Amino acid sequence: MSNIEISNLSFRYEDASDNIFNDLNLNLDSTWKLGLVGRNGRGKTTFLNLLRGKLQGTGEIESKLIFSYFPVTVKNPENITLYELQDQASFEQWELERELNLMNTDPNLLWQLFDTLSGGEQTKVLLALSFTDRDAFPLIDEPTNHLDEESRMQVAQYLKKHDKGFIVVSHDRDFLNQITDHILAIENTEIHLYQGNYASYEDTKEKRDQFNRDKNEKLKGEVKNLNKKYVRFNNWSDSVEAQKYKGMKEQHVLNRRTRLNKGAIGHASAKMMKKAINTQRRMDKRIEEKKGLMVNIEDVPDLTMNFQSNYHHTLLETQHLSLRVQDKQLFEDLNMIVENKGVISLEGKNGTGKSTFLKLLLGKANDVSYQGQFALTNGLKISYLPQDFTEYTGTLKEFAEKQKISYEELLNNLKKMGFSRESFTTKIEEMSMGQQKRVALAKSLVEPADLYLWDEPANYLDVFNQDQLIKLLKNVQPAMVLVEHDQYFIEHVATQRIKLKKFKIN
Repeated sequence: MSNIEISNLSFRYEDASDNIFNDLNLNLDSTWKLGLVGRNGRGKTTFLNLLRGKLQGTGEIESKLIFSYFPVTVKNPENITLYELQDQASFEQWELERELNLMNTDPNLLWQLFDTLSGGEQTKVLLALSFTDRDAFPLIDEPTNHLDEESRMQVAQYLKKHDKGFIVVSHDRDFLNQITDHILAIENTEIHLYQGNYASYEDTKEKRDQFNRDKNEKLKGEVKNLNKKYVRFNNWSDSVEAQKYKGMKEQHVLNRRTRLNKGAIGHASAKMMKKAINTQRRMDKRIEEKKGLMVNIEDVPDLTMNFQSNYHHTLLETQHLSLRVQDKQLFEDLNMIVENKGVISLEGKNGTGKSTFLKLLLGKANDVSYQGQFALTNGLKISYLPQDFTEYTGTLKEFAEKQKISYEELLNNLKKMGFSRESFTTKIEEMSMGQQKRVALAKSLVEPADLYLWDEPANYLDVFNQDQLIKLLKNVQPAMVLVEHDQYFIEHVATQRIKLKKFKIN
């Protein structure tokens, strides 16, 4: 295997004013298992596309590697999976079956229609496809979205079995900790390389950021003192100038009575003025030098939510609730009480009915029948964050008007989540998935609610945004039913965890 050598790489999209990357220089060993992390919209997918030649920047990328990419676009999902994938890539059937067996996934999935596979099954099949060519270097973009905990572990174990290196984009900390030995972190327009897994990177970064914060505080103090001296100097300079003009007036009177050396007075005044200007320039230079030493640290602002605690103590109660979609049994015997404060995490494998249950509460579940009981308090203001938010369309202003929420508050939350000003004019349907997700979240945070139903909020969010949400939910403790697979997120926000029981066939 050869290395990936990147020299003086810069890139900017045609409609953008700023570069995504500036003069990147990296030498990556192709045996490394690299995690690529950074804020949404900072260029992770762009970097992968530059590596595989889908985009062209300035500078050089030198490598003899052949790159494979996850996920490939499935053009005709109504086709048999094997045949559809053979149209997307060159491989032998046994090679794909080999990878599926390594992932503990049934190879018979290949003979099903692609669109009949679950989201998790589709992910596993497409990921296996990336590894069929043992000479290729895989570039893997967000493989854990929508996967349940068990499937994430399966994928992690699969990647650990391979000796070959790869680059994986992910915001799942637990997942990255299991599979990586190096981290590539996009910070502003630079990419920094760290040895170790994500936890090592996070520890190193936090220590470095704290050092820089302390350094910045010291420099701010020095700049403040210099500015005080600057003000005092200007006051003195103004006083000298005033005295000069006063002296000129007095001189005019004296000139009538006595003879003065006008040349000597003019020379002294000019000398003093020159000294004042030079001193001012030196002080300006020292202030700018101090400011130039400050380090730009990506501190994340706090989010707010429009939670309004209901005066009723119990908002939702289920008793021995079982759910069924047409002829498919989902979960059974759900007993749950949702109070007016506190986050309840509803957990279970993909396909157990978590999202369907949320839709049932909203009256949006089609072809759903149930046994048992559930009761919602009358008049609840419910804010729903869907798993599928692609139905949101139009400009942000149009969207705010349609949803009857404050446009200004929507933009404010988006700014706090790192949304670029250039994106404010983009139609939602033309945004990236990460951008669309932040729009959906910002909407939910803005609208007044006494109960939140959130379906996989951590999906498509970078760790900065996840940490914002974690801090917000821990501080506010809103009444919430949370569906999520990211264990780190759940562990930090849930006040109660409920595992759905899969329906047992007698």
